Amino acid sequence: MAQTDTNQLMSNGKPSRTTNPIHFEDLDPKRFEDLVRELIYDFRDWQTIEATGKGGTDDGFDIRAFERESTTSVDDDGNEVIHPREGNLWMVQCKREKVIPPSKIKKILEDIDPKNPPYGYILAAATDFSKKAYDAFRDGLTELGVLEFQLWGKATLETELHQPKNDRILFTFFGISNVRRRQSRGTEIRSEITNKNKVMRMLGDNPEHKWILARDSKDREYPYKDKYNNFDEQPRWKEFEVIELHPRGVIVRLKHSFAYMDEATGVFDVADPAIVHNNPYNRSNQTAEERKLREKVGTIKDYWECLPYANQVMFHLYGVIRYKDMLAIDVIGDTWNEVPHIFVDFVDGSPISGTLANLERGASNFGIGDMQRKDIFPDVFPKPIFGTINEAEPLALPETLAEQYVNFRGDLKRLFDAEGRYDHLQQTDVAVVRFGQKDERFVQITHRFELTKVDMEREHPNWMWDVQQQIGREPNNDDVYKVIEFRNCYRHQWER
Repeated sequence: MAQTDTNQLMSNGKPSRTTNPIHFEDLDPKRFEDLVRELIYDFRDWQTIEATGKGGTDDGFDIRAFERESTTSVDDDGNEVIHPREGNLWMVQCKREKVIPPSKIKKILEDIDPKNPPYGYILAAATDFSKKAYDAFRDGLTELGVLEFQLWGKATLETELHQPKNDRILFTFFGISNVRRRQSRGTEIRSEITNKNKVMRMLGDNPEHKWILARDSKDREYPYKDKYNNFDEQPRWKEFEVIELHPRGVIVRLKHSFAYMDEATGVFDVADPAIVHNNPYNRSNQTAEERKLREKVGTIKDYWECLPYANQVMFHLYGVIRYKDMLAIDVIGDTWNEVPHIFVDFVDGSPISGTLANLERGASNFGIGDMQRKDIFPDVFPKPIFGTINEAEPLALPETLAEQYVNFRGDLKRLFDAEGRYDHLQQTDVAVVRFGQKDERFVQITHRFELTKVDMEREHPNWMWDVQQQIGREPNNDDVYKVIEFRNCYRHQWER
């Protein structure tokens, strides 16, 4: 599977953790005042901070604070003496409302004495302020003669609380600790790295076709399936064939089926049941149901091989078991399943956190996101039909191609005829290929069509070399080629 294909697979996984909004509305108004008072402690070098709102006679203000200020003088002995005194006055108003429009801003500012305004003013509220609210706040305080002012909305409060210096405040008021979260995240990362390294050592550089057993960490009955009356619908352990190792997890095969695709129309279909892949390390005997399933898949294969080559594709469904989800890894396994056991929290009977499906033809992969699935395959697959068995005379192939074919070499997939040598072969007929004393091989004709030289050069230029090899001469512009597609077959298939 191409590396780029797994981007989609990983994006279908379980949601990752994010920083959730802080619920200021869960605090009562007085507790919200306490929170703001804690946050302003290092805003200035204060001499005093007074919670004036708690006494009920705050003249409209919740917190009053004076900056630290001092003067110096010289005593009779010539020593410098520092005299602390109250500095600039700041007034702080706390509002826990979810919405404060510009009109409410103007109403709040009416509490400021225009004849004796404070030096600085802070309005802290559990809301997001609009631009108009900011403008009303700034204009109102400038008109009153306030020299410094701050508007702390919900975003500002959250930013302050998430700073490391305020982690104690965040934990005190909301039970959240970013420091502890970072420590926990560090533990998660170390665990993920440990799992990745262990899996890579366990499966090696070429993990394809190796097997693992995923086990639900909540299960206590392994290996006895009969302890569960719904094991088939909700398995507590399951074997998987490994396809490759992704940086974030183990890619496993979920389904592998014969399929149909029409590139021109964007239509596809998948034949069920899927191809059976058995774990070679599983010591349990094949059941009658499994044998029956293999027979069905064999009938599907016969049907699929008789489709035109252009429509023959394989369907693949892959899944990922993420390193971060692995709770424990048993690299040895046991006598029932001599493969590595990976313990994961199953969700709805599965350890898979993301999937990816595609169609494959040769070395080409096709995504199905923009395709439409239609019923192409029959509900019941017929058994293969064999026409005339032509055993007397072998196919009139060039000697080189006949030798390659009987020795299972080369890539002979189509017959090309310009002189009528294969006119006697109709769809479903069987022909034989012979060379010397080698065992003969049989082919069954599955599809016939015609192409001119011009059409073939335009649509299938890669076929022209094969055409020349089979017809034994240079192609002519007026040639019309009969293209005969075939599949391998065996005597027992029609004799039984």
